[in-house]
Amino acid sequence: MLCASADAPAGLSAIRQWLLARGAAAVPAGAAHSAGLPEQIRRVASAPASAARRIFAVLVLDALAVPGLLHAERSRARLERDVCALLEAALPHALARAQYPLGGDIDARRRHLAVLAASIDEYLQPLEPSIPTWLSTRTER
Repeated sequence: MLCASADAPAGLSAIRQWLLARGAAAVPAGAAHSAGLPEQIRRVASAPASAARRIFAVLVLDALAVPGLLHAERSRARLERDVCALLEAALPHALARAQYPLGGDIDARRRHLAVLAASIDEYLQPLEPSIPTWLSTRTER
């Protein structure tokens, strides 16, 4: 999980640079360099599915909890839409398990993501069988 204090702009800048590097790993090698984190989020949202894209999506979800980290110079509403698009593309099964409102308005989705950030690890785990394996492998006599 990402941590930074709101009164440490140098720390936030370092985390942003680290996120940019993680995002660069999630896009095809020939793609143009991104100018900032909002653009990187948009690029990764449309990148092909990969483990790097999934990792970047989880990091962006964690970054939502750090005040000032995902600032948008131009449009906060566009950034929120882009973050939702990235997470919906990269983590569809985890979001479905968390009852994420895919068809909801942007405010409902943003509120759900704020809560989901604390428990995303639980939703990324593989599903456990509903019948215990010791019971299903037991032989009848």
